[in-house]
Amino acid sequence: MKLAGMILVLVPFLVYGQEKNHTSVGSLETLFHHVSMFSQVEGIDNTIPDITTFIRRIEQKENPRNSVKFCRVLFHKTRHEFFRHYTQYASFKETLNHGNYNCLTGTALYAVLLQHFGIQFSIIETNYHIFLVASTDEGKVLFEATDPVHGFVTDPVEIEKRIDTYKKNNLQPVDASDKKYYEYAANLFNAVDLKQVRGLLHFNVSIDAYNQKKFDLAIAHLDKALDLYHSSRIREFSSVLLLAVIESQLDNGLKEKYLRQIHALRKRQNLVMASRMNP
Repeated sequence: MKLAGMILVLVPFLVYGQEKNHTSVGSLETLFHHVSMFSQVEGIDNTIPDITTFIRRIEQKENPRNSVKFCRVLFHKTRHEFFRHYTQYASFKETLNHGNYNCLTGTALYAVLLQHFGIQFSIIETNYHIFLVASTDEGKVLFEATDPVHGFVTDPVEIEKRIDTYKKNNLQPVDASDKKYYEYAANLFNAVDLKQVRGLLHFNVSIDAYNQKKFDLAIAHLDKALDLYHSSRIREFSSVLLLAVIESQLDNGLKEKYLRQIHALRKRQNLVMASRMNP
């Protein structure tokens, strides 16, 4: 099967279940650290977005507290300020600077804001999507970054329905063209932390580069993703990338270089997985 011409849609997804709680002391330094790390995924520069003004506006209008009301305000004001155009492979910096977003960058932004305001949350990854569930004094609320109308869910029954749908891991192509979409063999439903979210941001850059046949960039970002998150999706995609390079019309010297890099990446992941199985 030829894979080099396939379009990969491997955007991650967050789940409600095995809960990883995140709390914050409200430190702007911590907030800036995550914003900086997420923004530098595509390269280090000196134009890290500053969202201090936005945070101050929130604090002036609402008393930050662990309530459904505050979460609702944060959800809608963040969407109004930063989420303008859905873009499948938008970067985190594009979301802050230009309003281009997807489920991963939107969820990442919600997560760092919730952490800053001291609200516990869980981020869950599935095959093709990502979302989070926050815990308030009045119950859980679901944040779905790509749903502007019904993306803030408070009803427990509706939350469970959403989660059941996400667990099915059905691929929904983003357009009606005749493109071929890759479907995962793995069935993901994992709680992830902010470090792993950064790994997934690198993973999406790798997928985007693959789709553009920029194999050097795809390998480099897949390697960075592996440093941050040892996910089964990385091994599966490395197989796709390996086959694509083998089938490519690249110069033999360049092809051999890429193949060595991919094999080294896969070997490194195998060693990590083996160490986990035999602690």
